Amino acid sequence: MWDVLKLFFDTFENYITVPIIIFIICLIFKAPVKKAFMSAVLIGVGLKGMAFITSAFGSVLSELVNKLIENTGLNLPALDVGWQAVASVAYSTNIGMMFIGVGLIFQIIIFLVKITDIFQPSDLWNNYSIIVWGSMFYQIKKNMLMAFVLMLFINLVTLLIAEVVQKRWSTYYNYPGCAMIAPHHMGDAPMYLVLDVVLGKLGADKINLRPETIKKKMGFLGEPMYVGLIVGVILGVVGNITTLNTMESWGQIANVAVTCSAVMAIFPKVAGLFASGFTTITDYSRKTLKKSKYGKDREFIIAVNDALGYGEAATLTTGLLVIPVALLLAFILPGNIVLPVMVLPSLPYMVEVPVSLSNGNIFKSWVAACIVFCAKLLMASSWAAVFTEIAVGVGFEVTEGAVMIIGFIMSNCTAGLITYAFMTMNPVIIIPVVALYVVCFVLFKKNKTKVWDYLERNATGYQKTAAASGGDTV
Repeated sequence: MWDVLKLFFDTFENYITVPIIIFIICLIFKAPVKKAFMSAVLIGVGLKGMAFITSAFGSVLSELVNKLIENTGLNLPALDVGWQAVASVAYSTNIGMMFIGVGLIFQIIIFLVKITDIFQPSDLWNNYSIIVWGSMFYQIKKNMLMAFVLMLFINLVTLLIAEVVQKRWSTYYNYPGCAMIAPHHMGDAPMYLVLDVVLGKLGADKINLRPETIKKKMGFLGEPMYVGLIVGVILGVVGNITTLNTMESWGQIANVAVTCSAVMAIFPKVAGLFASGFTTITDYSRKTLKKSKYGKDREFIIAVNDALGYGEAATLTTGLLVIPVALLLAFILPGNIVLPVMVLPSLPYMVEVPVSLSNGNIFKSWVAACIVFCAKLLMASSWAAVFTEIAVGVGFEVTEGAVMIIGFIMSNCTAGLITYAFMTMNPVIIIPVVALYVVCFVLFKKNKTKVWDYLERNATGYQKTAAASGGDTV
C-alpha cells in the first residue's frame, strides 16, 4: 500500500496532486462538478505555469552562481539542490507515507474540534515539509511513535503561527478568509514578528519604500517590469564582478536583467490565474459550514498555497533584492557551509510574511529577510551532514563537485529546533518545549483579536505618520 502511495507522489507533482485534492474538497463542500473541475484545472494550470517561470529563472540564476564561483574561486561544501531531495527523504520511510493519511485525519479533527480555524487539507501538498522532519528522526532514532508525535507537534505549531499572521497576510494580499500555511515559511514567522517590531522602533517605517511610492517618484521606471530590469542588472554585475571587461559577461548580465524583468511582468498574471481557482472552494466551503454545527460561531479559514503571494510587486522586488545579499552572506557568514542555489528563485516566497507584516515596505522587509536568512543558513548547515547521509541512503545522488547536499526546506528554524529537542529523547527538554506551545496557544486564543489589531496598526501606522507630516501615505 505504502509503495503505491509513494509511487503516486513520486510520479505526480503538485500541479497534479493539488488540483485532485481541491476537486475532491470542492465536491465535499457541495460545489457543482463543473465548477469543481474548472477550479481544479485553473489551479493545475497556474501551478504548472509558475513552475515554468521559476524553472527558467532558476536556470539563469544557477548559471550566474556558477560563473561567480568560477571567477572568484569561492565554494562551499554543501550544495542546495532544491525541494526534490527533501521530498525524497520525506517519503523514504513508511511513516512518511503513513502521515499523508494520518496527517489528513488529524488536520480534519483539529479543525472540527476548533483547535484551529484553518482548514489545512486544502494545502495537503506542503505536508512534505513536515513529513521530512519525522522521516529524518525515524531514520536516526528508529522510534516510530516519537516520529509521529514530532510530526503532529510541528503541525500544531505551524498552524498556531499561521493563525497569528493570517489576518495580516490575507489583508495585504487580498485573499479574505485564506491563510498561507507552508511550514517552511511559518517556521520563519516568529523571527519576522519580532524583527518587524524592532525595525519599526529603529525607524524603518519612516523609509516608505513601496511599489506605489517608487512608481510615483520614478515614473515608468517604477513599474514592476522596469524594477525587475534594474534589479537584474545589479544581480548580473554582482555575478560577473571580476570579468566586466568581457563581452560574455555583459551578455549574461543582459540575460539576467531581461529574465528578472520577465518574471516581474509575467508571474503576477499567472498567479492571478492560479488564485482564481480558489474562488469555488472558498465560496462553497463557507456556505456549507454555515449550515453545519461545525461552522457555527466561528471563522472559517482555508489554507492556500504560498504561490498566491509570489507575484505581488513588493514581494517580487524584495525577493530579488535579497538574492545578491544571500550569496554574499553564504560566503562570509561564520559557520555556514551551504551554497544557496536552487532556493534563489524561491526567495520571493520566503519574504511574503515580512512583506505582509510591513504592508509592502520593501526596505523593512529586505532588512528583516537578510537577517533571517543568516539564521536559515546556519540551520541548514547544521543539518547538512545528516541530511546528505540519509538522502544518499534513499537513492538521491550527490551533485558532482559537492561534498554534501541540502534542500533549503531544512532551514526551517522552528521545526529544526523542535526536532533537535526531540532528538535528545529527554523529557526534561521535550516537555518544556511542548509547554511553551500550550502557553502560546492559550494566550493567542484568548487575545486573538488584540493580536490581529496590533499587527494591523503596526503595519498601517506609517500612513497616519506620513499624513501628519504631509508626506506620502501610499
